[in-house]
Amino acid sequence: MKIKLFGRTYEFKAASASSSTSVWNTFLAGRGFNVSADTALQISAVFRCVDLISKTLATLPMNLYKDTKKGQEKASEHPVYQLVHYLPNHQTTAYEFWQCYVANLLLSRGAFAKIIRSSSARIAELWNIPTRCVSDIQINSENGERYVDVTLDGGGTERLHEGDFMYTPGFLFSDRNKPEDPLRIASEVLGLSDTLGTYAKSAASATNPGGYVEVPTGLTPEAFTRLRDDFNKNYKGAQNAGAFMFLETGMKATQFDRDLEKMQLLESRKHAVTEICRIFGVPPHMAMDLGNATFSNIEHQSLEFVRDCMNPLCVRIEQTAYRDLLTEAERRVYYFKVNTNALLRGDTATRQAYYNTMRQTGVMSANDVCRLEDYPLIPKEEGGDDRHVNGNMITLANARLNIPKGATTSKGAGQ
Repeated sequence: MKIKLFGRTYEFKAASASSSTSVWNTFLAGRGFNVSADTALQISAVFRCVDLISKTLATLPMNLYKDTKKGQEKASEHPVYQLVHYLPNHQTTAYEFWQCYVANLLLSRGAFAKIIRSSSARIAELWNIPTRCVSDIQINSENGERYVDVTLDGGGTERLHEGDFMYTPGFLFSDRNKPEDPLRIASEVLGLSDTLGTYAKSAASATNPGGYVEVPTGLTPEAFTRLRDDFNKNYKGAQNAGAFMFLETGMKATQFDRDLEKMQLLESRKHAVTEICRIFGVPPHMAMDLGNATFSNIEHQSLEFVRDCMNPLCVRIEQTAYRDLLTEAERRVYYFKVNTNALLRGDTATRQAYYNTMRQTGVMSANDVCRLEDYPLIPKEEGGDDRHVNGNMITLANARLNIPKGATTSKGAGQ
């Protein structure tokens, strides 16, 4: 099937396991920019967005829960709980693991982690694998099992079969086994920002005279050398930008109109920051762009960051862990949950009002509040797990049962 896209014609072919270039990638190739994860991170706005999202998720506790007759409970006794919550392996903390995992997910076609199992086939360790070292997801034609080939530091390769790796795909467009590279999709914006940044940095060491000089009679080699040396000494560099030259007889100077604002260079760089924030779903003020920030909209944008950026990412990680870290039998009882409550706490007065409401309606116990605030728990025998309701609030049925003897209701009064 052929399709015309942005003035060019592309032919859609059936995807195969050996094909690594989609129509979308073909369209983006040749747009004039070659942006890799390493070069993208040199752009301050990209680094800020990736750092913010990855470290924010890394600070959120990843918990394993199980369903019981009393409701959900933390499955802290399960070996996988300790791995995702505290220490994925003997060298890596949970913060380091998830920060690296999410950074790879944001900057590449997906994130990978190697699963190390014990002699009893239980998951014993989790190790991050740089995405650049992993092949595309391959499918075994005989049994339909997924596998990947990992390039090792020594130059060899290792094949990881399904059950030996955890994998969260990036943006899926045309093939569920071949997600798109987000940097390739965003290459035009990121390439433009990189180009603008390079141009702006070059101003510090570039020649920036205030004009140009015409010499109608020409110059001898000696005079040219002298004028060139004087030029480099007195007019080169940002500190001499805009300076006029002292001319000899017959020379004519014309001023350059090279104001960076008139060239819209600074405005273009500001626009590039906004575009990068839009790509990653980060409010501009969180990338230190306060041009359109106000006290009222910053609070709402921060909540939108949790709702529109962090929550979808948390769901992706939760479902990945559910699929790759639990057995079929365990999935009937256990599930993962990233706790984002800490991001929505607000100020002290707001939290106090929220807890009071939840306590008075019997939704939370004192210990529920203590857990959210990281306070010591109140012993169960002292009522720490008891739930209470406001004594003035009773059901309508109980209110009719408690009518004093001899009193009449409004219905009786009407009769």
